[in-house]
Amino acid sequence: IGGNQQNYYVNADQEKLVMLPFLGETKAGNDPRKENYLQMLKYTCCPSITIKSFLVLVTIFELIIFLLEVMQKGYTKNSELLAPVGGSILKYGSGEAYLIKYEFQLWRLITPIFLHASLMHVCSNAIFQIIFGISVEQRLGTVKTIIFYLTTGIAGNLLSAVWIGARGVGASTSIFGLLGSQVAYVILNWKAFVIPEMGREKYLFSIVIIVLYCTLQGLKSPSTDNAGHLGGLLSGMFLSLALFESYRKEKYEKVLRILGIIFMLIFFIGGFYLLFNVSVPHRLPPIQE
Repeated sequence: IGGNQQNYYVNADQEKLVMLPFLGETKAGNDPRKENYLQMLKYTCCPSITIKSFLVLVTIFELIIFLLEVMQKGYTKNSELLAPVGGSILKYGSGEAYLIKYEFQLWRLITPIFLHASLMHVCSNAIFQIIFGISVEQRLGTVKTIIFYLTTGIAGNLLSAVWIGARGVGASTSIFGLLGSQVAYVILNWKAFVIPEMGREKYLFSIVIIVLYCTLQGLKSPSTDNAGHLGGLLSGMFLSLALFESYRKEKYEKVLRILGIIFMLIFFIGGFYLLFNVSVPHRLPPIQE
C-alpha cells in the first residue's frame, strides 16, 4: 500500500524525534484507502517526484533520443525488441576507447549516458533511475544532481574505456552511481539513524543485494558493461560522501568527506592517465548496416 511512512532519529540535544527521510519525503495526510493505483506507485516508489525533477526530464530526453535512434536507420531483426542499428548508435555517440584516445572524441564519455540499445534497455533504466534517483535529487538539489548524474556517468564510461574499450551505451553508469549514493547516505549518517525500527542495516543490506543481483546478471551477459557499472557505483558512493550534508556533525563524517574528494581526484586523474598513456585500444570493425 501507499502510505505515510516516516523515519526518525533522536536528536540528542533536543531529546525529541526529528524526521529523517530514507527514500524521499512522503506527503502527509493521504488516506491510503483513497489512493488510486498511480498514486500508490508514486507514494511507495518515489513520493517526492514532480514533472520538474531533473531525473524526470532527463528520462524523457533519453526516451526521445531512443526514438530518434530507431527512426534514423530503423532497427535490427534480432532478439532485442526495437534495437536500433549499430550505425545509428555510433553516429549519436556511443562509447569507443579508440575514438576517444586517438581521435580525441571526448564527448563519447558523456553521450553514451543518453543512448540505449533496445526498448527494454531504455525502459528498465528509466524506471530504475526514477526510483533510486528522486530521493538523491531531493537531498542534493537540482544543480548538484545534474553534476552528480553526469560525473558518475562519465566515471563509468572512463573506467569502461580503460578496462574494456568496447562500444557501450546506457544510463546504467549513472544509475549505479545513484545506488552508490544510497549506500553513502546511510554510511555518512550512520549515527543519526539510532532507532532500530528504522532498519538502517536492512536498508543498507537491501541496496547491497540489488547491486549484487545486477552485477551477477551482468556477468551472465557478455554485452553488459560491468566495468562501467563498477565505475558508476564507486564514483557515486565517494562523490556522495563529498556532496551530502550530514545530519549530525561528527568527526568521522568530515573524514569521509575528505576521503570522497581524494578518491574522485585519484579516479579521474588516474583514469585519464591510463587511457591516454597506458591502454592500447584497438580500432573496432565497422558496423554492418
